[in-house]
Amino acid sequence: MLARLNVVAILFSAIVLGNHFPTPAVGQWVPQVLPVELQVGYAVRTLDMNGDGKLDILVTDSKRFLWLENPTWQSHVIHATPQAKNDNVCMAPYDIDQDGKVDLAIGHDWQPNNTKSGGDIGWLKSPADPRQPWTYFKIAEEPTTHRMNWGDLNQDGRLELIVLPLKGRNTVAPGFDQAPVRLLHFEIPVNPETDPWPMKVIDESKHVSHNFEILETNAEGRTDILSASFEGAVRIQFTKDLQKTDFPQGAGHQGVAPARGSSEIRRGVLQSNESFIATIEPWHGDQVVVYSKDPSKSQSLMRRSVIDSELKWGHAVACANLDSDSDDEIVIGVRDDANAPHRCGIRVYDFQAGNWGRTLVEPGQVAVEDMVVADLDEDGRKDIIAVGRATHNAVIYWNR
Repeated sequence: MLARLNVVAILFSAIVLGNHFPTPAVGQWVPQVLPVELQVGYAVRTLDMNGDGKLDILVTDSKRFLWLENPTWQSHVIHATPQAKNDNVCMAPYDIDQDGKVDLAIGHDWQPNNTKSGGDIGWLKSPADPRQPWTYFKIAEEPTTHRMNWGDLNQDGRLELIVLPLKGRNTVAPGFDQAPVRLLHFEIPVNPETDPWPMKVIDESKHVSHNFEILETNAEGRTDILSASFEGAVRIQFTKDLQKTDFPQGAGHQGVAPARGSSEIRRGVLQSNESFIATIEPWHGDQVVVYSKDPSKSQSLMRRSVIDSELKWGHAVACANLDSDSDDEIVIGVRDDANAPHRCGIRVYDFQAGNWGRTLVEPGQVAVEDMVVADLDEDGRKDIIAVGRATHNAVIYWNR
């Protein structure tokens, strides 16, 4: 194992930094602009919505939730709040009432600078025909609710809703770092439409936490969380009674708040079976960072490498195998535009012979707020789906 770790460390230590990027081996990307206009595409997921075996595209827009039907990409609005003062912001699909149809947990009333009130958490019940309007039920409120996912943290064989606000309660500008964020755990009650959802605060130690990833359940039956916050990249481990232990992975970029820590985060795997972590740093930052294992250190912190700083504002990260090798690639969504080579859009980084080669995919086409990677046409190659903020669009990048 040590020899293998040393090989990985040598590879990562050779990562090319600065403005030189080797030519990557990933294939051609063919864009398809979808027939929908968004206000802000806050979140995007893929899911078989109508049971035909094809992955459809589910989008959180400012004042509605909608899905686009594969392969025509006809849009179906399932919940709309056109008169709402504030926006929808996040979603997490799951069969909440166990009736065989996928429902949708949602976060709305998005007020990013109101840390005292707002931040509604609820769920949408799917009707028999998912193209028709869905029924909304409220769960709770938490100011600046921003991200949510499903995971079995207490190892009881059932998924729970994990909700992450962006900022701590009653914090103020410019740093919003006077109090930590409350990471929330909601259990589904017997009757989720009418019963209260039991809630527990499972972490209250991190500040301005922008995103998190639920890691796959390991051989011990444990599901961990990978967190991005002012404290950097942290893996959080839970016991069955939801007691937590932090394992810091990387400190992030530690400037003056709010330019601190990590913003977006995902874990990937190399063909050597060694994992790495890809982040955007600092919060809403301009660096693409890779953390890799460093066998020269006994502590848990990983080796930090900046693989790209030619961007203005990174806002999405995915790690997935997009080509014929056994390494995961890194996909980055850049939200805010600037002069070349700092334009918004999709970037793909391919690990070859110790270097992360970079491909700029249609620079300037999508001001990426969120993106997801999935095989939409079942050809064995994963495609990229991106939704925009300033560009108000949704685009599939077909992996050819």
